[in-house]
Amino acid sequence: MKFIRLATIAALSSTILAGGAVSVFADEAREVTTNGQVEFRSAGEEDGELEVINPEPGPDVEIKPEIPGTTGPLSIVKAATMNFGSQVISNQDQTYNMVAEMQQLRGTEGDENKVPYVSFAQVQDLRGTNIGWDLQVSLSDFTSETQNNVLTGAEIEFVGSRIQYEGSNAENAPTAHEDGLTLLPNGAARSVMTAAQGQGAGASSVVWGDQQDLTAQFEAEDFDPETDVVENGAIQLSIPGSTAKDATTYTSTLTWELTTTPGEDGPETDA
Repeated sequence: MKFIRLATIAALSSTILAGGAVSVFADEAREVTTNGQVEFRSAGEEDGELEVINPEPGPDVEIKPEIPGTTGPLSIVKAATMNFGSQVISNQDQTYNMVAEMQQLRGTEGDENKVPYVSFAQVQDLRGTNIGWDLQVSLSDFTSETQNNVLTGAEIEFVGSRIQYEGSNAENAPTAHEDGLTLLPNGAARSVMTAAQGQGAGASSVVWGDQQDLTAQFEAEDFDPETDVVENGAIQLSIPGSTAKDATTYTSTLTWELTTTPGEDGPETDA
């Protein structure tokens, strides 16, 4: 009987040791991987109104879209309004700088709190297709309701420009027009900012003017906001001396158009 008991104990001991061996050699999980995912879609009306992104550096102003309620996925949200001021009638060829656009400082009221800012045109491309686009502008005649109702020979010149692209990859930035681009009344539309295929996703601005220069004019000791204006020399209006001019206001229309079929050669480079 003692032998039987000893044998039984030995068998049980063997089973326990075998189980311990299996535990020691099992695979350990010290590192695992799982998946993360996010899906993007083109912006649409249901995603709300687009907001203008001001060029930097610049004053703390809120600039509204040209057309209230503008939504994605591909839109012009800002374009330049051009006022060339009050000028003396002249029989000589004249070139006039644009009067800098002004906007209210954020959180203030009253004209005394308006400050100058650089002019710009902004496109926001939220399609997610990277197929490019082309922003063009054309000019109508400067006209009035007086006898000499057309400023014959008037033209606008974009003297200089720069691109401000809000994306983190500079290679995706669009291209600005060449310096000296000229708009002729009732002439062909001219490209001012072009995104080739693979460019222009997000917010892009073509900017005219030097904010530091505009601010310096505005803050000069002898500047009188009641009588003086801040001039933006990046956009100019030229009028021949031979053009008859009446003592009145002449107005023109700038038409900004955004297309999705930019030319293979990019923006035009001739003046």
